[in-house]
Amino acid sequence: MSLASHRFSPQRAFTLIELLVVIAIIAVLVSVLLPALGQAREEGKKVKCLANLRQMGAAVTMYMQDKNDKLPWIHPHPAASIISQFAWGGFIAPDPDPAFGTNIDYMHHPAEARPFNPYIAPGYRGRQQIDLYICPGDRTRGFGTIGALPPFPFNDADWQQSWQAAGNSYAINWWWMNFYYPAQNWGTFQMAMRSDPMIHDLIGGPASRFVVIYESICHSVLQDALPTGGGLQTRGWHRKWSRHNVLFLDGRGDAPYMDTRYPRGVDWSIWPVR
Repeated sequence: MSLASHRFSPQRAFTLIELLVVIAIIAVLVSVLLPALGQAREEGKKVKCLANLRQMGAAVTMYMQDKNDKLPWIHPHPAASIISQFAWGGFIAPDPDPAFGTNIDYMHHPAEARPFNPYIAPGYRGRQQIDLYICPGDRTRGFGTIGALPPFPFNDADWQQSWQAAGNSYAINWWWMNFYYPAQNWGTFQMAMRSDPMIHDLIGGPASRFVVIYESICHSVLQDALPTGGGLQTRGWHRKWSRHNVLFLDGRGDAPYMDTRYPRGVDWSIWPVR
């Protein structure tokens, strides 16, 4: 009885060229997919940020109904001599800006004492963190220059977060006052005097274009905006050039294209709309 003979063939191995081709294909796929994943992640952050702003929009409506159409442009504190654009809401900063220490309003107002918080976070007290005031895309270059631009090119390592330094990712629009005082020689008295008639003129029509609250980087880039140009232009927090998340006076949150060298565009304005 003879044993059947079997033929064995060795397994064929990849050649070096084939291996390099596979690696190249993987590299191409990664280079295509990673930006798409990053873009999807940023889109998710933008959606969360806009949801925050829309909840604030409901609070704007309720606050104005209760306060005879007024808005808390400022919220000073007797223990601080510096007034900020943040204390209308938010919470006490966990890592306060060392340039201001405790000499700034947002380091003294507990959660329950901030104008919008009874509408946004009625159960919060003291130093509790309120997530609604945190934009997940917050990339503010912090301490001493909250809202300032980072150096070019933009790298995440160059950014710190506004909410950590100021207790709020969102600033309230002060720069409508530059419409009345182009030389920026105004103070809180002038703001109080101008606010009521300005708001009265906006309600019912132009309110849909007037920006009340924005991601805090806007406060820096729009400071010197003029009809002839004068401000700065940059990427918004969600990585798109001149796209910034904002809240309008009618309660609508959106991310319009904003050439922030100017105080107004086709569908937005930080100045009273005429």
